[in-house]
Amino acid sequence: MIATIIRKEIVSNFLSYKFFIVILLVAILVFTSFFIMYRDYKGRLADFQLIKPKPEEAIAVIPPNPLSIFAKGLEDAMTRSFEVSSIGIDVRAGQQSGNDVFSFFPAPDFVYVVKVVLSLVALLFGFDQVSREKESGTLRLMLANPVSRADVLGGKWLGNYLSLAVPFLLVTLLGLAIMSLDPGIHFGAAALARLGILILISLVYVALFLSLGIFVSALTRKAASSLVILLFLWSLLVFVFPNMGTLLARQMVDVPSVRALNEKRQQIWTREILLSYSDRGNRAVHIKTINEELDRMEEDYRSRFDRLVRLSKNINRLSPAASFVYSSTELAGTGIGEESRLKKDIIRYKDTVRQDLDRDKKEHESYVFRYRSLGLVLADGSLFDIAWLIVFNILFFLWGYLAMVRYDVR
Repeated sequence: MIATIIRKEIVSNFLSYKFFIVILLVAILVFTSFFIMYRDYKGRLADFQLIKPKPEEAIAVIPPNPLSIFAKGLEDAMTRSFEVSSIGIDVRAGQQSGNDVFSFFPAPDFVYVVKVVLSLVALLFGFDQVSREKESGTLRLMLANPVSRADVLGGKWLGNYLSLAVPFLLVTLLGLAIMSLDPGIHFGAAALARLGILILISLVYVALFLSLGIFVSALTRKAASSLVILLFLWSLLVFVFPNMGTLLARQMVDVPSVRALNEKRQQIWTREILLSYSDRGNRAVHIKTINEELDRMEEDYRSRFDRLVRLSKNINRLSPAASFVYSSTELAGTGIGEESRLKKDIIRYKDTVRQDLDRDKKEHESYVFRYRSLGLVLADGSLFDIAWLIVFNILFFLWGYLAMVRYDVR
């Protein structure tokens, strides 16, 4: 009987104009996202070839990450050029996106399309699954047959999920196949494994909002009421809660602004440079003092910032959208954890360069940044975010089942 319900839902979707409009919209958005982000990646790759340092230059800059096509994350911050000298690190623009639209709107990468558009589409598939059947009277006829309410709920969920997930998966794989025809973009085995997990996470995320839609539909008597409630919940989960967590964390952890840090750096520089004029024989001592104070200030800032990030992420995880973004960007190597590792590694490289300068060594080792392995990324938090998405899925489905059991079909 459950197989019959699944077939009925799939056929009903295929005969609905809503299905074709939604799938066409998803296809257009996914292909547009791939095209825009692919062009952005190629532009940043061209920038890297121009600013790529010579082997003996003390400049830390990493090439653009091809997985940033799918999850842009903090890629712009990670691909800046860090010029290292005896007086510290000079941060420059590095590889910049050639698309000025990104300055006004979020980058339309694959993760953004799934987070915002696919979640809303999943709600549109689920918002009327119970209430509409009740309004039309077919739910009572269906339950008059030897079928349990659990079978009805499970059949509806699977039928609608397959109707949405299969076309989405086919469109995504087709876009990847077309992109792989470019010899300038190479995805190794490790990158493909990360990309595969990212797509699976996307499917889990879509399933979560479908479960939420069916759950709310089983609580209401009219499909219109269900839609209004779901749009309100979608706005909270996708936009409000992720930003609210960051605002609350900033109230609890005091982190100085970038402007304040720059002012403090300037004060240290001015003080020590003026002192060096009256103490010409000890200029090296003043340079050392500048470096030590700047290092302590940077270490204090990173410690505060890390506490802010941890607290903000824990609060934001009240929203499944935040967990989806955290896990996806970390898998792609453009997340907060990878960016923090890069900054710490550049500080280590700065110390190495400083030692070379103390030895009057003019050539320095080339900077190479190694991304974390897939296992380490999962262990450092991505696995928790994936499990958290699964927990959300289970909870919404169970609540939907309990609401369906008590639903008045009259």
